[in-house]
Amino acid sequence: MLDKNSDLRTKNEKPMKSSQGTGPTDRRKRSRLLDAEVGQSIRLHRKNAKMTLQGLADRLGIAYQQVQKYETGVNRVGAGRLMEIAEILNIPVASFFETPRGRVEEAAAAAGTAPDPELTLQGRQLLVSFLRIKDPQKRRAALAYIRSLSEAE
Repeated sequence: MLDKNSDLRTKNEKPMKSSQGTGPTDRRKRSRLLDAEVGQSIRLHRKNAKMTLQGLADRLGIAYQQVQKYETGVNRVGAGRLMEIAEILNIPVASFFETPRGRVEEAAAAAGTAPDPELTLQGRQLLVSFLRIKDPQKRRAALAYIRSLSEAE
């Protein structure tokens, strides 16, 4: 007979862990990466709409530092807030979750590696930084440098 504190395990027996990589740590890591990806997506859509950080913050009625934390993935964006941001930027909420999966997978296959969410995030960060370079000569130099790094490996 089972007492109220027992659930078919003996008193000192611990629950079995999955060996398939779906433990709490993996889920938390994926969750943090998704938070950062959504934040990057907010930033890209905001810049695409030619809106400043302060402009978005004012429309949301929050401090610009909070928007900055959303964009960097430091703070999570709640569903309601994400809907507000989508309305302000005049885009569907789903666009925050869209990633170029097909292209990422194609590029990863061409490079002989598996697609990695962290690489996708780093790729977005690289793209945002690259697009901030106004001088065409500096952009060409940056591209040449990145290409030289990838050829060296």
